[in-house]
Amino acid sequence: MKKPTLGVHLIIRNEAALLPQCLDSLSGAADEIVIVDTGSTDDSLSIAEGYGAKVYRMNWNHNFSEARNTGLSHAQTDWILVLDADEILKTPLGEITDMLQNTPALAYTVNIENWLGSSPEERLTHSIIRLFRNGKGFSFDGIIHEGLDASIIDKHGASVIHSSNIEITHLGYLPGLMAQRNKVSRNEQLLRLALGKEPDNPFYSYNLAVTCCQNGQLEEAAELLSHTIHQAPLQVSYRPSMIRDLGKIYLAMNNTKGIDALLARELQRYRDYPDLHFIQGQSWESQGLIERACQSYERAAAGSEAALSQEAALSGKYVSEKGMNSFRPLTRLGENSLQLGHTEDAARWFHRALQHHSMYGPALQGIASAFQRLNVPDPEISTLLIQLAGTEQPAGRSAVIHALESVHAYEAIAGLPRAGFPLEWETLPAIISAWMITGQLQEAGSALREALPLLKQETDRDRDVTRQLWIIHAICRWQEDRQQTESYGFLDAPEPLRSGLLHIGEKLARQVSAPAAPDNAGEHSLVVTELIRQAVKLRSFGLAAELAGLFPEHRAELAGALYEAGQLEAAGELLITLAAGGQTGGKGSFYLAEMLFDQGHYGEAAEWFRHMLDTAPADNPSRIGLSLSYLHLAKQELEGAAASFPEIYTQGPLQEDIAAIHQAIAVLNRTAWHTQWSANQNIQGGAAR
Repeated sequence: MKKPTLGVHLIIRNEAALLPQCLDSLSGAADEIVIVDTGSTDDSLSIAEGYGAKVYRMNWNHNFSEARNTGLSHAQTDWILVLDADEILKTPLGEITDMLQNTPALAYTVNIENWLGSSPEERLTHSIIRLFRNGKGFSFDGIIHEGLDASIIDKHGASVIHSSNIEITHLGYLPGLMAQRNKVSRNEQLLRLALGKEPDNPFYSYNLAVTCCQNGQLEEAAELLSHTIHQAPLQVSYRPSMIRDLGKIYLAMNNTKGIDALLARELQRYRDYPDLHFIQGQSWESQGLIERACQSYERAAAGSEAALSQEAALSGKYVSEKGMNSFRPLTRLGENSLQLGHTEDAARWFHRALQHHSMYGPALQGIASAFQRLNVPDPEISTLLIQLAGTEQPAGRSAVIHALESVHAYEAIAGLPRAGFPLEWETLPAIISAWMITGQLQEAGSALREALPLLKQETDRDRDVTRQLWIIHAICRWQEDRQQTESYGFLDAPEPLRSGLLHIGEKLARQVSAPAAPDNAGEHSLVVTELIRQAVKLRSFGLAAELAGLFPEHRAELAGALYEAGQLEAAGELLITLAAGGQTGGKGSFYLAEMLFDQGHYGEAAEWFRHMLDTAPADNPSRIGLSLSYLHLAKQELEGAAASFPEIYTQGPLQEDIAAIHQAIAVLNRTAWHTQWSANQNIQGGAAR
């Protein structure tokens, strides 16, 4: 039989950068390409015409459905597939037309994989109607986030809509593209306009909540979703997504009561939604209810073994983050097993997670930490990571190095074979740092000299790595000679980093302390902070102290960096000095409180936890630390009373209260509130937790 014809429809406006890869993904197999242009001023039109597209121009009336329906009015094919310019079709068009022969369906959903970042796990999948028969009177509805659902269902019912395995990659949510195209602001404007006309439309309210969330307006987003969840009909396709989004917002707001109340009701409806089980697990975990958390994670990962089978297809039923039914919950099970001291179980969970995503950073870091606790030598851990992640791809090599770096296995990094681990941009800071820490200064200096010419060719993608390398370069040279400044080559650094490095180098050479302001503000202050923290990481403690002496306002940064590096004695002395002058700053109050707590000085610890909360009311570790301090004080008082009158309080309500406090302390201690140090960090002046 003759194959049905298939047309591809897009609407565009200034999409010259993205349009070619979208149209290339069609491989010239479309029977027709229909493009509606809403006012391009770049090369979009000529690009579209170069691919043989039929281009129709129209004025932009702030209505996406109007533009979509304009394209439909020009369609000449049996079937229509809708794409956006920032999308790439992954399924060959030939396979799609084969599927359309003799089908009773009038429309199909497709699977969209939204890229949220560069890592493979930064993906969000959902399904949507994008493929449908022409000539059936279907039309798009909605001025934004336009859809065909209502038009199809009103005419023929939902049974004519079938699901497909068609896959599309969407790049529009990548942070760079979002910022460049100002999509969040545009979407918010259109959604508020739409709600002005239809204030009771739950679909618009839901999407406005998503936009508010993207804009950091969490309270408004939560209020919108709370209202809309009760307003929207139970059968609408986006309702489960609202539950998921509200749960994630509650997590960000530390509203565990809200999560637990929400999911106690909604998990009865959506038992097979892994994201909801994962969110519930995160809530239990934050409350110290580790066993409950593990049960939720196991429910999320219930289909993980089936997911390894190639027969497991995308269901498209729910909006879901990649790995929510596999490597994410399996990794959390590993982390919780570590928290409970079940190290061998933890290693097994991490290994299972890596069967699903061999380069998943948290799982690789987790398995490295587990084997360190099992006293496996770092070189053997390195060999295991290489076997798991592989070295064929740069991403695999990077994952191995960053996993070793997370457990401070610098000798293992420095010992990696150059043949398998060539110097690459993303891993260069970690490798050079490892060489410096292990005393291989010649290798570090040589690599830096090779890298310096490349630092001039900074791109947006390389900006963070470039900046880190300049900071390491400065520390390396200042370790050799404090008296030189401009000969370091800082003149090639990008502004405003260059002026900061030159300014700091001059102060080091002259040994003149900087005034508090305005000399020590802005970019200079940021560079001093980075230099102190990197110097401590590189174990250049003398240089770090010298910088803090020249820039006294940064002594709190030095104290924090020393504490995080396990130099507890030096950090404690400095924190006490700063506290006497009311200059703890940043997390200094928390670290001081934590040290006092660990020494059993619960009353003083409580004061410093409260001080931290005065400046950062949402700091959850400080809230837990404060609660634990009060519980320990209460336990001491009650146990003291019981010991004073043993003949009266051997049993009864007082002993029950003491037991309850012990239980509460045990639960809160299971939360990840306290600073953690790796087995490789040489803890000075205290015990690692």
